[in-house]
Amino acid sequence: MLKKREWFKISGVAIIERRTKDGKTIDQEIVDNLVVNDGKERVAKLIGGVSTDVYTHIAIGTGTTAAVIGDSALETEYTRAAATIAYEASYKIKFEKTFSFASGVSENITEAGLTDDAVVSGSVLLDRFVFTAKPIDGDTNLYIKITITIT
Repeated sequence: MLKKREWFKISGVAIIERRTKDGKTIDQEIVDNLVVNDGKERVAKLIGGVSTDVYTHIAIGTGTTAAVIGDSALETEYTRAAATIAYEASYKIKFEKTFSFASGVSENITEAGLTDDAVVSGSVLLDRFVFTAKPIDGDTNLYIKITITIT
């Protein structure tokens, strides 16, 4: 008799919105994100208790190269910040952050991902995704919501 194998998959979806300072949505994009090898390794270590370093920050950047499984960082990181984290529903955890920018700042944000630390050096990337350029400035906020699902 063959034993049935039960596999699980880690996947993610991201919502990226440009918003006015008073919270009105200017535009929205929804993309699938790629859980990278370093992220898969960290999840396995967390399951086994070998690591206690959890994912806490969302990083954003200006890189435009498509995400690949071997990515270990954003292509061109712009900034990162602590996310608000909540268990959303069955097998789903969400990470959210609204980034605001100083007067005089002008940038096109095109990539993001979850990391485990506030500093770049030594941090581990869980996922990475690239999206249509989102022009930001001192009058525009950028909202990122990443939902990770285990199936």
